[in-house]
Amino acid sequence: MKFEQLLNNFDMGICIEQLQKESLLDLALLFVAVDGSIAEEELAVVETWAHKIEWNSAINLDNYIIDMTSKCVLAVQSDDIESFIQHRMTHIVDQSMRVFVLELLKQVIEADGITDENEIKALKIVESLIQPA
Repeated sequence: MKFEQLLNNFDMGICIEQLQKESLLDLALLFVAVDGSIAEEELAVVETWAHKIEWNSAINLDNYIIDMTSKCVLAVQSDDIESFIQHRMTHIVDQSMRVFVLELLKQVIEADGITDENEIKALKIVESLIQPA
């Protein structure tokens, strides 16, 4: 039954859409952690945006955020930021979402009023991966 539902979801584009949303969220959470600390203001921007989107996953959104934040901290600690970004960007296929990710990431960066060098470097990586419209 679940496999049949999965196939139906693929047919309707739900899985692809959800994967893009997860990748957007992953990137936003990475930018919360990329400066070496978790600023509540930055996390609030991400959570506010995330709770506005339609979330179609077996994993509860809040649990996903907690789990992914931990993974983002590990990516930063292991200096795996560029490959993390590259992997997530491959799942964001809609050009409008690729452009939107820049807007969201800039909001995250600016939320605490401090722009860190690592945030700027990471943003440049994202910008380099976005194809012109």
